[in-house]
Amino acid sequence: MSAPSLRPEAVIKEVLKTKSGIVAAILLLIIISLVIAVPIYAPYDVVKTWNDPEAWLSNPKNAAPIWVERLIGKRLPRNIFLGDENFSRRGFNVTYRGFTIKKIILRARFEYPYDDFPSHVRVEVLAKTNSSLRVSAEFIRPDGAAVQLFDETISREMPRLSMGTEGERFHRVAEAFYLDVTGRRPEAVVPEAILMASKESLIRGEPEVLKGRYALRLEVTSFNLSDDVEVELQLYGRVYGLAGTDSKGRDLLIGILWGAPVALAFSLTAAVVSTLIQTLFGILSGYLGGRVDEVIQRFTEFMMIIPMLPIMILVSFVYRISIWTLLVIVIVFSLVGSTTKVVRSMVPQIKEESYILAAISYGASPWRIMFLHIFPRVLPYTFSILALSVPGYVFLEAALSYLGLGDPVLPTWGRILGDAYTSGAAYYGYWWWILIPAGCIMMTALAFALLGYAFDKVVNPRLREM
Repeated sequence: MSAPSLRPEAVIKEVLKTKSGIVAAILLLIIISLVIAVPIYAPYDVVKTWNDPEAWLSNPKNAAPIWVERLIGKRLPRNIFLGDENFSRRGFNVTYRGFTIKKIILRARFEYPYDDFPSHVRVEVLAKTNSSLRVSAEFIRPDGAAVQLFDETISREMPRLSMGTEGERFHRVAEAFYLDVTGRRPEAVVPEAILMASKESLIRGEPEVLKGRYALRLEVTSFNLSDDVEVELQLYGRVYGLAGTDSKGRDLLIGILWGAPVALAFSLTAAVVSTLIQTLFGILSGYLGGRVDEVIQRFTEFMMIIPMLPIMILVSFVYRISIWTLLVIVIVFSLVGSTTKVVRSMVPQIKEESYILAAISYGASPWRIMFLHIFPRVLPYTFSILALSVPGYVFLEAALSYLGLGDPVLPTWGRILGDAYTSGAAYYGYWWWILIPAGCIMMTALAFALLGYAFDKVVNPRLREM
């Protein structure tokens, strides 16, 4: 008994009536929304900087997504950036023993209302001088305590002074402040946790955030009346964006968004092209029979036993090709496969039907019969095969990117996971770096798996819902 005639549009309508089809449609809409958001949030000029470490210096490293505040019930710090325009500036000249000295006082204030310390603090001074000048900086706390950060000379040869809490000078400053407040040396020096903690909590040995208004005050001294400086102060937060950041400060949401069109383009193109080609080979094999059938079937069996992933890894490792060249190679290795055998088993039944025999009696050519009569009949049955093959190609692209063998320019879900593994994200507890891209891969695979199951229910009466 041959399969019932089903039109492609009728099959799609029936699929959207099934429970699995509805869930698959919802998941696909979520994935498509990620694709639509790409040109809005992450245009290509942003993606080109993905591998440029300097492009992400203003972002906090290993910052969790903003919405984790809802889970832990604390207000976590965001980035606070004070540029030169945020500093009030007061300049005056002083005459001393016949010399005119230029003085510049710069001051900037900021509120700190968060329940945790910043992840990092950086102060940077850029001198505009033809000789040298002296710069001293004080960090003023809400309780009125002033901590001198540095008192340094900056010259024309080395005009930039940068001081961050990961550096030795900041550690010495924090250690001296802790010793002055508590009378003992700290067991471990975390500069931002010492300089921004209340004195009572430091004495107890349990630093707690001192909320309120902080200030940074700089005093510049120069013998050249044309000298000037530019100042920046940045406090890096512990949360950033909807997907957090990685160890380089890259916004993972950009990688997540760009991973969607890359995964869909790669997997859908490979699935559609390979399924159509395999379907055509199956029709040729089943309709023509004889030696053609024998050659196609033996070639199909040979190609089905070839392991694709090791070959892709070898080719990518040797030639370092782009993801689109990999796509071509995947299609070449998928010219024949399981779909060829499935379609071939259906064609002998279809070609014995009355309308096919009538077309033959009217003198229709074999090619016309195969393409205009048989192909539309078997097409709905290949929908489920096509949908079910997409997850395999999604995992293939992710595996290659995870191993560092994918496209070196585009950020993809697999590459994000590979970077997370290299940086020890699981060990350090950066769960968002792992779960979000892995969840996107699983969601895409699940969507097409459910879609394939829904197609199978419609075209296979034994699986239809009662």
